[in-house]
Amino acid sequence: MARSSDPEQLTGEVIQLGTVASVDHGAATCTVEIGDLVTGDLPWLAARAGNVRIWSSPSIGEQCAVLCPEGDLANGLVLLGVWSDANPAPSDDPNVVLIEFPDGAVLSYNHATHALSAVLPAGGTGTIDAPGGLTINGPVTINDDVFLKGTLTASEDVIAASISLKGHKHSNVQAGAAQSGSPV
Repeated sequence: MARSSDPEQLTGEVIQLGTVASVDHGAATCTVEIGDLVTGDLPWLAARAGNVRIWSSPSIGEQCAVLCPEGDLANGLVLLGVWSDANPAPSDDPNVVLIEFPDGAVLSYNHATHALSAVLPAGGTGTIDAPGGLTINGPVTINDDVFLKGTLTASEDVIAASISLKGHKHSNVQAGAAQSGSPV
């Protein structure tokens, strides 16, 4: 690119607003529409791209800024995350950190109420793989059926329908091979 001697022109072209026009996921590049112009393939800036890597590709139609060193659009870097009418902010609460996915799943943390939430859409599934074990410290409530594949060990007791597994008594107890009655 030929260098301009006009500092105002250079400054005006260093940062340009546009919308993502296409995405090449394999190359981690996108094109951006800026007015009537569509850029060539440009890399987008990631939150992290070293030992820790975060992948979140742009969406077509997402508003962005193109950072153009020395005003050279061909060497631009795409900075994502500019709210727009087409893609408004998913919250206006300053206490919430929230990630919203296109299928309706939402991960959020409210640091004022200390509440973490993960909500999946209908049919959504979740998996935690922890070969070394998983520990939950605190009371746990499960609002649906539980299937356990393996051994259940309780250090104190198991209570079902107000009947203690450890301390329940049986009715109609008879000596020998006869079966006792139901727990009481």
